[in-house]
Amino acid sequence: MRTEERQTIQWLLFSPSGRLSRLPYFLGWLLWVAITGFVLTRIFANEEAEAALALWGLVMVVTGLASTVSLVMLTIKRLHDIGYPGPLAICLFIPVLSPIVFIALCLWPGKPGANEYGP
Repeated sequence: MRTEERQTIQWLLFSPSGRLSRLPYFLGWLLWVAITGFVLTRIFANEEAEAALALWGLVMVVTGLASTVSLVMLTIKRLHDIGYPGPLAICLFIPVLSPIVFIALCLWPGKPGANEYGP
């Protein structure tokens, strides 16, 4: 990450540049789980109302797309923090490997000091 680039919520959730430590990575995932859970509860609460169900279904699709992009960006930055290239984030799309990769990225400490991906 460039030194003049500020760390904003937009950078955190939707930018592949820079590095990210364990706690913000985990909290980013937790944010998307909470948002998705809320939308799912609204879907289940409106099973009888067709218009509301259609609206919440659309919100779920948008949330799913946004969360997928965001979680890949979070994972790329987390991989950068431990010194690995971002394209390894594809491991999130391998069903058996995905939970293992997530747990490893939540527990594996980052490389101290600057590396080729940032300070």
